[in-house]
Amino acid sequence: MTDFSNSGQRILNIAQAARQKNDKLSAAEVWAGVLGLEAKSATSDPHEVNQQLVLLRQELDLLEEQMKGSKFSESLYVPYIGRVRSAVTPSNITATWNNYKPQFTAETILALRYCAEILPDEPESSFEELEHLLSKLSEFEQNLDSTSMNGPTYRFVKSQIEIIKNAIRNYPISGGAAIQKAFSEGFSDLNAKSEDLVNEEQTSVTAKVGEFWRDLKSAGGEFVEANRIANAYIGLVNKGQSLAEGAIALLSGPS
Repeated sequence: MTDFSNSGQRILNIAQAARQKNDKLSAAEVWAGVLGLEAKSATSDPHEVNQQLVLLRQELDLLEEQMKGSKFSESLYVPYIGRVRSAVTPSNITATWNNYKPQFTAETILALRYCAEILPDEPESSFEELEHLLSKLSEFEQNLDSTSMNGPTYRFVKSQIEIIKNAIRNYPISGGAAIQKAFSEGFSDLNAKSEDLVNEEQTSVTAKVGEFWRDLKSAGGEFVEANRIANAYIGLVNKGQSLAEGAIALLSGPS
């Protein structure tokens, strides 16, 4: 079972996977494969890869900040975090991987193991549940796209699905923070679309979206259990009413 318990461990997972990749691949193909994206199209269209690399650099910054707070000698980890940062900031993402692979030396891997061991574990989330939810989302989305549905409900459901899918894709990099962020984005998306949605909401479809959010909260475990926005969103879902009407009522204040 893959361990995603803290920033050090997540970066270690990624570094170990990148280190095993073939030297002759492009950097775009390597990072696509490591980060769960479509590797074949990554060289011609590296947009998604670059987005994930930005997220990965942010996690590296967080790792360095957390380690500096640990009071251990910076010489034991800062140079090696810098090596990883160099590899995830490629000057030419279409260049062959042998230009960047040397950054992942045995010493770099050892330093990341050191970080993973020192940093405290975050509250546990279930990656297995997240992977199962991703399969459910993909199946539901395929069925949705095969219908003639369009309009506000369709646009809302598609955007909500994408938010949840992004959280699951980002989890191996950002951990439970990716799930917390999804609830904030999902709530904001509902608020932005509620006025258009309220007159044309197909509640049988949006109820399914609510089920996916419940699954995401369950998979997030303790990391999102006390999150105010997550609880507010699940509260709307559990009322069994129109999500749009629920959002408008919430924004309008007590009746």
